[in-house]
Amino acid sequence: MKKAHKKPRHGGLYYYEAAYSLELARGASHISSMLSAATQEGAVHEVMREFIATHGRAALEVFSWLLAERLEKRGCAAAAMQARGFGASRRMPELAYAS
Repeated sequence: MKKAHKKPRHGGLYYYEAAYSLELARGASHISSMLSAATQEGAVHEVMREFIATHGRAALEVFSWLLAERLEKRGCAAAAMQARGFGASRRMPELAYAS
């Protein structure tokens, strides 16, 4: 059974969308431009690593949710689900070195 991803509890999503608009636009464009599922997965990892390196992990949950919404609008449902998984998962060993 699939685990439903819930919207983050952070208030003021508009604030975060405005604050991270450049990263969201660039990330969604980069991920959606990938042609295969494997390259999209790699692009999601890359965008998340860059976000953590720049902003830390504090707002990763809300960033991943907003990024997933943008990816869904671009028709990248699989990449959107993967992006949401980053925000829902507190365990991200592959990203541990980035923060």
